[in-house]
Amino acid sequence: MLKTKKLSVVSLILFASLFLFSGAAFALHPELAVPDKVEIKHKACQEIMRLGNKYKVEGLFSKEFEEGKAMCSRIDVAAAVHLLAEKMAEKVVKEGAVAVAKEDMALLFELKEELRAEMLLVGTRTFQSRYEELGTRFTALTKNISLSGGLVGVVQGSIGNEPKDQVDVVGRGDLVFNFKVGENTIAVIDVEATGGDGIDASVGNFSVLNGVAGSTDDTVRFREAWVEHAALSDRLILTAGKLDLTNYFDSNAVANDENGQFLAGAFVHSAVLGIPGNGPGVRLEAKLAEPLTFGLGYGSGDSDSSDVFEHGFGIAELGYKLKVGELEGNYRIYGSIDGAIPDAQIKLVQKDAFGFGVSLDQQLTDKLTLFARYGQRDEDVYATRMAWSAGGQYAGLIPCRKDDVLGFAYGQIQAVGAVADSQEKLAEVYYKLKVNGQIEVTPVVQYLINPAGIRSADNVVALALRSQISF
Repeated sequence: MLKTKKLSVVSLILFASLFLFSGAAFALHPELAVPDKVEIKHKACQEIMRLGNKYKVEGLFSKEFEEGKAMCSRIDVAAAVHLLAEKMAEKVVKEGAVAVAKEDMALLFELKEELRAEMLLVGTRTFQSRYEELGTRFTALTKNISLSGGLVGVVQGSIGNEPKDQVDVVGRGDLVFNFKVGENTIAVIDVEATGGDGIDASVGNFSVLNGVAGSTDDTVRFREAWVEHAALSDRLILTAGKLDLTNYFDSNAVANDENGQFLAGAFVHSAVLGIPGNGPGVRLEAKLAEPLTFGLGYGSGDSDSSDVFEHGFGIAELGYKLKVGELEGNYRIYGSIDGAIPDAQIKLVQKDAFGFGVSLDQQLTDKLTLFARYGQRDEDVYATRMAWSAGGQYAGLIPCRKDDVLGFAYGQIQAVGAVADSQEKLAEVYYKLKVNGQIEVTPVVQYLINPAGIRSADNVVALALRSQISF
């Protein structure tokens, strides 16, 4: 048994070493050179598909591309190579070095060298989460610059909200520019335009029924602008600039994106997480072992970013990825300290306040994934002190609609006694219809009980229709 384990470790090291030093060992064949726009009949794509079939790796390219109905970019090819390399490495670890042919590894390494800049980008955790949110059609503007984008619109109305129900419309648009700055460094600028307050302006609550809303007037801004450097073969990643720390902490596979998953903010992140809005910050992620990561983040705790060090927000998180066969699970635990100035709404007292939480998601089948969150923070400082939520998503409920997703969640938020006399409760169900590779339409139903923790307040039903276009 011990001998087998040693062999697996040695195999992994050999496989990883070939990846790291492939540039010196292999020369690129001219027919594998990848242009900015690629067709399925291109030699590189054909070889990737061949390896995918040989090693049973699915989802390398979109169905439209495989059928010859669409083209893809260099970054799409890099994403396929990244996935293929991970699956082949897993096979080596499980079965030993002989499980993967040397000529196949050589071919993969040649492709990696050809797509060196794009491979750096697709290997980062930040890109992977953003890649899923904005779609798979990144457009290469130059060899070192690519562009992606998305448009989201939400029509939402309330039923039972006294004294008057209303319907509100919210829109958001993003343009994300990715720059290759150096051998191991990228820069990202996210330009966002938003408009509409959402129904939260008229329905008092802690859960934030419309997580897409976020402006009092039409606003165009640099939502994010940061530089990220990877070292030690991507085992150490440093990101600095104008950050959204929620991109890196309290993440969740099925409850993390108001644009494509649950609409309510309480299901996007813990309602008591307390991370401030986007601002100056830094985060460091270290891969301690293959399934284990440790992250540190620090940012301005004030909306005007006037004093990053005196009123900052810090957070540390330990994450573990569990894989059983092809089923994956992610388990995270974090602790935070919040030195922000009180806002008289959520933070009531000036104090360096502590909080902690857990976030987990687990695939039970290839279609069903469940999630759960729990968070708690200093009850002497905040209006809300504890929150939990649980739910999941099911893909392909209708046999002929395998790409559609059904989501369901329930959660509670507990406020301090001086603010509320009950726990606010929220249930949400959505059904995401995938029209094609770029367009999704999602009806959403929410049921809010004891809004703002007031037992005597009328319960509210919120109905929404969300559309998302990725390009």
